[in-house]
This record gives sequence, structure tokens and C-alpha cells, in this order.
Amino acid sequence: MEKIITSIFIAMTLFMSSANADDLVLSTNIKVEYPSPVLIGHIGGSLVIKYKDWSFSHETLDPKTFYHRIDLTGIENDFIKSIFDRKHKSNLPEWLINISAKISESMGNDPDSTLSLKLGKADLYAGYNSKMKQGQVFILDDLTIHKIAISGSKEKFTLMVKNIKER
Repeated sequence: MEKIITSIFIAMTLFMSSANADDLVLSTNIKVEYPSPVLIGHIGGSLVIKYKDWSFSHETLDPKTFYHRIDLTGIENDFIKSIFDRKHKSNLPEWLINISAKISESMGNDPDSTLSLKLGKADLYAGYNSKMKQGQVFILDDLTIHKIAISGSKEKFTLMVKNIKER
């Protein structure tokens, strides 16, 4: 009888683990809380977290390779900000403003789904495209730019943005 109870307890704890949340530590300042996934994989420079009906990935951006053939070192934060906020375009040369506008247009973010907020010392910029069911989140941290791409419903996008927190 004791073995049966122990076996049931072990089985229950295995199945209950799917309800737990995990933390993805991005830096000393920022973390992402996320529900336990079906699969976690590493592809190239991206960490991919997969669920039954949605997924998200994380990567850090290199200013030298973020946009092909242009080294954005030193202006990478202004460039990312300019994709989501027109006020920041004035800090860039005209040719770079045009590239920023093209990237912004290609993302196709819904006007009511674009946001920016402060997380301690970090800035968060995000947008969601309901037609493509994809969202992009950029976190401008002390020394690193983090990109989180979400594939799934707007509710999952909103959940992910709410789960990006200060540590």
C-alpha cells in the first residue's frame, strides 16, 4: 500500500509541474516569468520556448549585425526606440530614419498594441501584429539589447509583456 501511495504521489508531482512558472534571467536587472513549456530549444543565437499553441524566443542583439551592412554601435538604443516612437527619429540621420520607418512598417504593429515602458533602468518597447499573430519586444538594458519574439494570440503577447519584470 505504501508503494502505491508513493507511486501516486510521484506521478502527481510530475503532472503538476506543468502548472509551475519559471524565470528566464536576462540580466542582473530583468527577468521574464513564463509558464512551464512543452519544449525549450536553442537554435543559433536564440533560445526558443514552445507551448502547445504559441511560442516565444529570446536573443541578444549585436549592434554590428542587427541590421545587415550597417554598424549601429553607439546609436543602437536610439535606432530601436525610433522603430516604436517617432520622437526618437530626430536623433538619427535621414537615411537611418528611412530604414527605421521601413522596419516599423514591416512589423505591421497594431496602433493600439505598441507600447513603451520603464523597468527600473531598462526601457521596454513592444508591438503586436494581429494579422500575423506575432509580437516583438525589445528591452534596452544597461549593456545589452534583448529581443523577445512572440508567436501566438494577443493575449499571450500581453501575458509575456506583463511577465517581464525587474529582479
